[in-house]
Amino acid sequence: MNYIEPTIKDSEIINSDSIMPQRNPYIIGRPITEPEKFFGRESLFHFLEDNLREGTKVLLLHGQRRIGKSSVLFHIPNFVVEDGFHFVAFDLQDKGQLSLSEILHELATEISDDLDLDVTQVTVPTVAELEADTNILSREFLPAVSQVLDEENLVLLLDEFDVLSNHNPTAADGDFFPYLKSLVSEQDQLYIIPVIGRQLDDLPKLLELFKGAPNHEIGLLNNESTKRLIANPAQGVLRYDDEAIQAIMELSAGHPYFTQVICFAVFGQAREQENWQVTRADVEKVVEPAIEIAEGGLAWFWDGLPIPEQVIFSAVAEAQRIAINQDERVPEQPLKLLKGYGVILTEQLEQALKRLIKNGFLNDSGLKVTVELVRRWLLKRYPLQQEILALESLDSLANDLYKIAVEQSKREEKLDALKNYEQILKYNPNHFSTVFELAEGYLSDQNFAKAVEYYTRAYQVDSILHKERLVQSLLSYGNELWSKQQPANLNRARKQFTRVIQIEPENQIAREKLREIKDFESKKYSKIWFARFIAAIIVGIPLLVAFGYYLGYSHCSKDLKKRDGIGCRSILQNKCTKIVPSRH
Repeated sequence: MNYIEPTIKDSEIINSDSIMPQRNPYIIGRPITEPEKFFGRESLFHFLEDNLREGTKVLLLHGQRRIGKSSVLFHIPNFVVEDGFHFVAFDLQDKGQLSLSEILHELATEISDDLDLDVTQVTVPTVAELEADTNILSREFLPAVSQVLDEENLVLLLDEFDVLSNHNPTAADGDFFPYLKSLVSEQDQLYIIPVIGRQLDDLPKLLELFKGAPNHEIGLLNNESTKRLIANPAQGVLRYDDEAIQAIMELSAGHPYFTQVICFAVFGQAREQENWQVTRADVEKVVEPAIEIAEGGLAWFWDGLPIPEQVIFSAVAEAQRIAINQDERVPEQPLKLLKGYGVILTEQLEQALKRLIKNGFLNDSGLKVTVELVRRWLLKRYPLQQEILALESLDSLANDLYKIAVEQSKREEKLDALKNYEQILKYNPNHFSTVFELAEGYLSDQNFAKAVEYYTRAYQVDSILHKERLVQSLLSYGNELWSKQQPANLNRARKQFTRVIQIEPENQIAREKLREIKDFESKKYSKIWFARFIAAIIVGIPLLVAFGYYLGYSHCSKDLKKRDGIGCRSILQNKCTKIVPSRH
């Protein structure tokens, strides 16, 4: 078996007393600021270098949460080697609730602190001054900064750029984004590199403002960079065999955060067991601890998705689980699986699937979660049966009407309540609380056909909770149909009782009803066949006689004649019979 070799001897690893207190070299929970622990992204840095060299003043970077955007931003000054540029990082993470003047004041302060400007050289405008005139920044502050930088250009690295749009979209779209564009246009030595935590399509107004700006995705690491991220931080301490590295890559898919999390757990386990050689089995053992370690980051990862995408995400994870358990190569389509859970497919859900694929959360077919560790976490924390219930919160009008219908039910205004419940499902067909209320309401009202309809959906959502009432609805509806004993109703009745048997194979009531229907149909058909037989006899005998007469009369030859209208007899025989005398 091949290994990634450490730089010191194995005997020194195993016998060294200094290993146990060693700090875990893998980093989670903060951006990676150490250059020696930052791996990959070479193509991204070349992209920045090329465009800065060409004088491109706006460069957009984007990527999903926890993909390492802040780490990339931190290392741009270290790895972008183009001369004539001074980089200043400005984090907008906690600026979402600030006014434009407050944001501009903090930006000016950050620039001043980074350049270590003397107040005699450059004066940072106050919030009050900026509220009175925001143009102070472009008219006085930035020109003064340019003089200090001399020939260098100022490049603002704007982290969490989309946060402003999240918290105060009107202010961001109407104030900060246009103001920033005007600054870049007016200031020859000002460049900006905003980093966005979602797809650019989600910010159409931003794209419109910076139309034509080159963009680059901060995505998964390639295989070589992932291998270095796994092996290099613990080089000389841990020894990974090839299968162990492959196992980590299968779990993380090259996602830097989840790669770090798994390796952090691997190192902790190795230190605890004093076993510094890592195998695939060792990696599998740390999956649960890794999920626990990553809980905070995973929750943030999840919270950034809208509800339809969360539901689809859980559906794909569940479909994969089913396929693995049943040893099937291809998981079921997530939308098809949702239908089996009683979900009515909507445009929102179909678009959610497309977006998850586009944003890299799912593979290109939409049948697999990209990061296996995330899939396992989803099954543990966000099972599908739980998540589909969140769909009922999508329509505020439906939720308001639901409250009214509930109060009507309490006041025994059943008819009005049922009408409102039906209306709610027109607004939001996946308002499952309404489905449950309608099922119970129609059963109480003895509208068994409707009760079966809605309890069927309720049972798909939660088979344990709604099993008993669905069986009751099916039996009641089946009895109602059976009592009419009409052919069409008998078939429908049989279907209801058969469904009960499928749900409760030992249900004696349903079995007895099916026997009754079978016996009834057997007797009914016996009577029918007997009546048909008697009718055939009554009608058939005269017909046979007539047919025989017809055959005899019609088919005698010339030397034969009819005898009694039936059969043929020789003419000569008739004559002889007449002339032979009697022997008396």
